[in-house]
Amino acid sequence: MKTKLRFLLFSLFSTLLLYAQDDPNWTYIKKDNTGIGGLLHFMIQGDPFDNIWTGGYTSTTEEGSLVRISMQDTVYTNWSTYDEDYITNGLIYDVDFDSTGIIWVATASGVTTSEDGFEWTHYDTSNSALLADNTKGVALDNADKVWMVANNDTPALSGVGHFDGTLWLFSTFVEMGLTSPVELNDIAIDSQDNKWIATDGGLLQYDGIVWTQFNTTNSAISSDEILEVSVDDQDRIWILSSGAIDILDGTDWTHITAADLPVSSLNANSLDVRGDQVLITDASNFRLIYFDGTEWFAEFVNYHMFDSFIDNEGNYWASCSEAVIRYDGAEWTRFTQYNTGLPSDFNEDIFIDSQGRRWFANGNGGIQVFDCPAWEVYGPDNEGLFPNPQPIHQTTIGTSITEDGDGDIWFTYDGTSGYAIQIPGGNYNDYNSWVIWDNTNSVPELQFVEEVEATDDGLVFLRQFSANTPMYDKNSDTWTVWNMSNGLTSPPDCLAARPGGGMYVGRFQGIDVYENGSWTTIDLSPQGIGGIRDILFDGLDNMWIAAENGLWKFDGTTWTNWNIDNSNIAANYVTGIATDADNNIYISAHNTQIFPYYGGFSYFDGDSGNMTFTTFLAEDSPLGHKQVEDIEVDEFGNIWALAQSEGFSIYNPNGISGFKCIDRSLQRETFGISEETFENNQSLWSYPNPFENSTSVVFNTESTNTATIEVVNILGQQVFQKEITNIQRGTNEITLDLSDHTAGIYFCTLSNNHGKASIKLIKR
Repeated sequence: MKTKLRFLLFSLFSTLLLYAQDDPNWTYIKKDNTGIGGLLHFMIQGDPFDNIWTGGYTSTTEEGSLVRISMQDTVYTNWSTYDEDYITNGLIYDVDFDSTGIIWVATASGVTTSEDGFEWTHYDTSNSALLADNTKGVALDNADKVWMVANNDTPALSGVGHFDGTLWLFSTFVEMGLTSPVELNDIAIDSQDNKWIATDGGLLQYDGIVWTQFNTTNSAISSDEILEVSVDDQDRIWILSSGAIDILDGTDWTHITAADLPVSSLNANSLDVRGDQVLITDASNFRLIYFDGTEWFAEFVNYHMFDSFIDNEGNYWASCSEAVIRYDGAEWTRFTQYNTGLPSDFNEDIFIDSQGRRWFANGNGGIQVFDCPAWEVYGPDNEGLFPNPQPIHQTTIGTSITEDGDGDIWFTYDGTSGYAIQIPGGNYNDYNSWVIWDNTNSVPELQFVEEVEATDDGLVFLRQFSANTPMYDKNSDTWTVWNMSNGLTSPPDCLAARPGGGMYVGRFQGIDVYENGSWTTIDLSPQGIGGIRDILFDGLDNMWIAAENGLWKFDGTTWTNWNIDNSNIAANYVTGIATDADNNIYISAHNTQIFPYYGGFSYFDGDSGNMTFTTFLAEDSPLGHKQVEDIEVDEFGNIWALAQSEGFSIYNPNGISGFKCIDRSLQRETFGISEETFENNQSLWSYPNPFENSTSVVFNTESTNTATIEVVNILGQQVFQKEITNIQRGTNEITLDLSDHTAGIYFCTLSNNHGKASIKLIKR
């Protein structure tokens, strides 16, 4: 469906079934709900605010997301199916918006809609008069009534649905006056409110009273197999079949075939028209074919394409398998799961730095930083959107992240060149300042780095697959390789820095300690501690050990062990430990060696006399997977569990916090977002928006009550507040000067004793 955009105001409708995130104490970070979502993108469309909309779907897991790409700040917003129920099916074919910005989504299992982006209503054959769920197109008419086309496995039940705000009506081939069922592929609506429907039996027109069928026997249409229909700004109807484009201007037909194009053959599957520009995707020949207003061009694309769109700036877009692509007439930009979010659900490490940014080491995408709401991805498949700091031998496997005492971020890759990247001051987007260490400028032994850890006195250790453990001394700018010939007693399994200096290197039944320039050894065999997986020092300098036979604590005098026999710990095989400012202890653990398999995470107050944990197992909680390999706690009290093959499961007993930077509200009206009702006859907007230094906030009201205007940044920190006392009935305006603040997203809220309204502000 391609139709003209409208900016009229229309009353909101009541909802039937509401869907929102299931459990406020849980959320998830996965490849299917970050970036552009899953691998398959069956549609692409724009909205009045220059956002790009697509749907990412993964057929193997039947998961996916509705995705909004904000091109103003390159932020991806996802409404996913994964335990969140924003939408019920990630296989999305079309979207459209009414005149106020309410969204309607056509999915493989019905139609989903939302007024605000938080609560969603779903219509299908189980709760409406619809007879078919597989919705291939949706469109809004001039009165904001919803029209959709859907197919059923029983062809006689396929048809056209119509929603008037209260009830659905559904017309099958019988009501349309056809002699046999047809498969319906698309719908568009012209300025006269005629509905045009693409079917495998020709083109259908519905004027509100009469159905008319155009086919090869009664018209000049090129084929009865119509794939898509579009309406241009002159109300001409563009009809796409695989081998031709037919154009109906109301009376006369014209045609575009391969003979008119710079190609020898045409097997088109998608069409868009904007002004004098035309865009065609030729899927079987992997080509974009476009008319720039003067002449036709053809560009080879190494993706299978499903849908096309021309944005307001004249850029050409296509949604594909594995990518969403943009062509500006000169350069290509490819948006994939490897450069827009978490690349895969198999991860090696999670690290939360001193600035609250989340870092991930990914098994198939390198290293990612989630500086909410933005993502950057550092790996060989990121299409050049961000650096890939691996000039010699490249690998997609990121392994570890840490932060040293100077605030430098370090991250590593698994590979023959042994890359360790140092980011001075943690300023990751200052790419020119990055220091790339490999085995040509550090030590030749630097290879296959599995972990990086730094002391607070300038030493950085890199644990490798072999016994070699390179150490970089920032104070002297020198490298040393430690191994079993000069300090280590066996190949290391983990690294842990002790506050005040000192590196603890865990091994099978002991710890090698480097401190004050020399090595000592702690033998743990008398305690029966084996298979050390992690070491941590809490704020009281207690040493905690994650081992294959439980959790261990050493307070300087006494050893204490927690296992499945004396506590409710998740499992004996403890893989990771974390602590918070209150010295609570968090662990990840699993049993995946002996059936029945189980696992999860546990936390408690760290008291040696307390044998009771709060434990979540995958079998009886929303935890994504039993094999939890790492654990972290952020500044909001969210517990991040690295769930093997299922991304990250995040839990907070007090409710998930710190994700307000992910703005899932819908932009409404012309200038702003109406998140809540300020008063029935009030509205709020700003101009210009985006802006450079200042913007004017405008609101309409019939109340003269004092109001408060507040502006916060994406972290929820207040940057402006003012009481407005001289309010007049009608239109009021106030200027916000944010010239002293950094570019980015801000939220402006206007409130009085009647309620409040909010808009998003974008400072360039």
